[in-house]
Amino acid sequence: MHQKKQGEQVKTFCRFCHANCPMVATVEDNRITALKPDTDNVIFGGYTCLKGRQMPEQLYLPERILTSLKKHADGSRTQISSAQALDEIADKLREIRKKYGPRSIASYNGTVSFQNSATHPVAKAWHVALDSPSYYTSITIDQPAKVGIGQARMGFWAGGNHTWQDSDVALIIGNNTLVSHFSIPGGIPSFSPSNALREGKKRGMKIIVIDPRKSEVASRADLFLQIKPGQDAVLLAGLLHIILAEELHDKAFCEENIENLQQFQQSLKPFTPEYVAARTDLAEADIIAAARLFASGPRGSATTGTGPEMGPYPNLVQHLTQALNAICGRHYRAGEKLPNAGVLSPPMPRPAQAIPPQPEWLTGVRSRVSEDIGEVTVLTANGPIKEMPTAVCADEILLEGEGQIKALIVIGGNPLLAWPGQAKAYEALKNLDLLICLDYKMSATAEMADYVIGSKLCLERDDLTVLTDIWYEQPYSHYTKAVVEAEGDVIEEWELFWELGKRLGLDLSIRDQPLDMFNKPSKYQILEMMTTGSRVPLADIYQREGGHVYDLPDVIVAPADPATKGMLDLFPEGIADELAGAARDADRGLALKQEHPFLLVSRRMKNVYNSTGPELSFLASKGTTNPAFIHPDDLEQLNLSDGEVIALRSRQGEIPAVVKSSPDIKRGVISMAHCWGAAPDGAGDDRVREIGANTNRLINNLDNPEKYSGMAQQSAIPVSVVKLTG
Repeated sequence: MHQKKQGEQVKTFCRFCHANCPMVATVEDNRITALKPDTDNVIFGGYTCLKGRQMPEQLYLPERILTSLKKHADGSRTQISSAQALDEIADKLREIRKKYGPRSIASYNGTVSFQNSATHPVAKAWHVALDSPSYYTSITIDQPAKVGIGQARMGFWAGGNHTWQDSDVALIIGNNTLVSHFSIPGGIPSFSPSNALREGKKRGMKIIVIDPRKSEVASRADLFLQIKPGQDAVLLAGLLHIILAEELHDKAFCEENIENLQQFQQSLKPFTPEYVAARTDLAEADIIAAARLFASGPRGSATTGTGPEMGPYPNLVQHLTQALNAICGRHYRAGEKLPNAGVLSPPMPRPAQAIPPQPEWLTGVRSRVSEDIGEVTVLTANGPIKEMPTAVCADEILLEGEGQIKALIVIGGNPLLAWPGQAKAYEALKNLDLLICLDYKMSATAEMADYVIGSKLCLERDDLTVLTDIWYEQPYSHYTKAVVEAEGDVIEEWELFWELGKRLGLDLSIRDQPLDMFNKPSKYQILEMMTTGSRVPLADIYQREGGHVYDLPDVIVAPADPATKGMLDLFPEGIADELAGAARDADRGLALKQEHPFLLVSRRMKNVYNSTGPELSFLASKGTTNPAFIHPDDLEQLNLSDGEVIALRSRQGEIPAVVKSSPDIKRGVISMAHCWGAAPDGAGDDRVREIGANTNRLINNLDNPEKYSGMAQQSAIPVSVVKLTG
């Protein structure tokens, strides 16, 4: 790392979340004294969010972990060096592997782990070398259908789907990019989303939003469907029913590229506008208008967010969303230009044809909980990677017998607050023989850990925009060098796996390239392996200061190859049963209303990123709890006022919550953010105003788990409300 001059301005990018907003840091005496948006950046145009602008405080937080901590039998902790901690951890892992086998050793790579570009390839390489399939990430908590199961069952289009900049219409299902800063291509881009939405509307783009809350995005929609929570699959089936019945679909595209369309259409017959209106609490006219508007296109895309993915039937929701894009032909055709084929991946053919379903992506190691649940192949920025489903990780820890997880390494995550079914997660974490956390603060999970290792933060390390490479609508990339040198004895996420691999005698490889297991490679060398053969050499990106749009040859979608051309399958095995189940549950939901008259849904908040944020003073000034947002008319009926404390009760548990009036919420709905609170023993309940409450206490993760991923329903949870205090 070169020596910084006094007051030097250094271009970098934020990794507080996955948006990777470019910023300029001022450095004096190896300390960041100022941080501001990079207004020269042509992609972001100077956009940053309030969370990212707090990174200097995060770096210099007095409570930051700057050394490794070891817990003793009496619960006390002592500081030790990271080298000693890793030596001791490796010895314990060696014993556990010998006694219980390699599957007993697991890692959970949480949301923050995705913000370090090298973590997942090295972590997965470590598991492969260890011969342990127990590799878990936060992806399978909330979106496995979107990033794996949907494509495995239906197939996907090799030429790519329409992106935002090429679309005339967008159907946005439960996604609020203006706050979450997350959207796959086709939705509102996560880079400078407000500007992207404004530009889209300016050129005449039509926006349809489905959400139980009039969110920041919904408030700008041309058509807003304020749906009853949990009925996304029913509504999507209804939209498909209308489009096919009125023959608004792309008949030529369907005939050439889709199979089982007639069977699929037959299965949708029960989902008439009248039926769907009754189940979704929407007007028939609005449902019909949404179907016709989306079908009119001619270009566009339907995308989902975390909301519907965490609700009932996420596999079906994703399938129906993909089906909308498929029957309307929302894909690039031969001769058309792709906006961005990626900068960091090798050139590859992009033919105008379907890649058929990939059933093998849903096979592999089975969960010990159920034969229906097991490894899911997830489409990541580093290629398809198999991972075990996090929704049942707690069960894999608690279920005795061969393959029981005995050791867990937690990287940039907080499973005590994030895993569905918090009571079970708590018992599972206590049941481990060894729990290791890599973190920069004492999270709720770190408090339980045998070893806590201090983590470098993003401005202390090199990084590359790997995760977001294909999200941009131009060939853009950004390599940032470390802005300041880390103080204390802290390491990066990927380094933990390399160090343990060395101590355990493992040989790690990335893309069939062996890592040097004697002399630790540099971050650059890891990234170079990850991007071998990229359209722009990593050395060129490394040499540039700041992000850059590269002048690359246009990628033109090629004609289909008759020898390899596949078909998109609209009616794979299981869809008929899932449609019937969605209709059955829509009817049964009416019966549950007397006991639990409200439905609790998830939400994102501007001042936090899952469980990260409340420890920072400016973000804490925006709120230190996750309020229960309720419509004012419901509050009046319940005789409640802002700031009062209530109990939310489900069939599985109870949590306290602080009431907040919110007219943008549908009546009968309560909206709360997840990843707040403390352990489920109730000890933190009297501090709900300071730490919030954990909504995962209200569910059992094995109540109707999704096939393949075991995903738990974490939204549209039936609850009742009881007033506690003023």
